[in-house]
Amino acid sequence: MYACAYCNQINLFNPFTKMLKSLHLHSKIWLEKNGRYAFGGGIARILSAIRDNGSIKDAAGRLKQSYRYVWGRIRKTEQALGRKLVETSVGGTGQSRTHLTPFAGRLLKPYIRFETNIRKNVDAQFRKLGDKL
Repeated sequence: MYACAYCNQINLFNPFTKMLKSLHLHSKIWLEKNGRYAFGGGIARILSAIRDNGSIKDAAGRLKQSYRYVWGRIRKTEQALGRKLVETSVGGTGQSRTHLTPFAGRLLKPYIRFETNIRKNVDAQFRKLGDKL
């Protein structure tokens, strides 16, 4: 295993040739609505962090992004989809002040599963390519 110098991702396969050691396959998957970007890996990571941390501020810190950037991405995605993704409450005694909407939960879980399966498939196809070189 080795880390890609560009994205720091750890490759889950053992490179088969010198050439493959210097190559790392990158791909992006996203959803479009009316031909425009609507949802992808970045907002999926943001929503996952909110789900796990219970606040936009803590999610932003975990992702090493500014609160303003994270909140802006949420609003932009909500506008693109025409649906709310998060519900927030101010104050209160509980730890969790931000929750995903049911719609966001129904979108996030299958998106992550789909993206994971695609990445596994892409890695497997890239390994096969290495076998042929």
